[in-house]
Amino acid sequence: MPTIASSETRYIPMGVAEKKSRLERFAALNRWVTARGGWIVSLPGADPVVIECLPGSFLMDELTEAGYELTPAGEGERIIPGQIVQRLGLALNGAFEPLLGDSTQPAALTVTHAGIARVLRFNLGTA
Repeated sequence: MPTIASSETRYIPMGVAEKKSRLERFAALNRWVTARGGWIVSLPGADPVVIECLPGSFLMDELTEAGYELTPAGEGERIIPGQIVQRLGLALNGAFEPLLGDSTQPAALTVTHAGIARVLRFNLGTA
């Protein structure tokens, strides 16, 4: 006789398997996009899926080659860690001072800060 915990008597509503599969596909796509320096900014299951990337990124080319149809959705801004790099040199009095871009003086300290970067947005669909 089957027990309550067995799969023979457990009730699984219609559509749950499809929903789980859709969420698993979304999670896999999110991992793939994130590993290539992009961001999915829409909620799981949202239509359309909105992806952001930095200008010059190859992510959009890779998605197109993978069979996705991309439509531009404008631009935005994102705070990115390490966006601003500040090189500091030592002054004669021992204090740190910013180095100019063409300075040949070696940097005594390099500091990175979060900064605002322009991003491109795309709506994602399947071709």
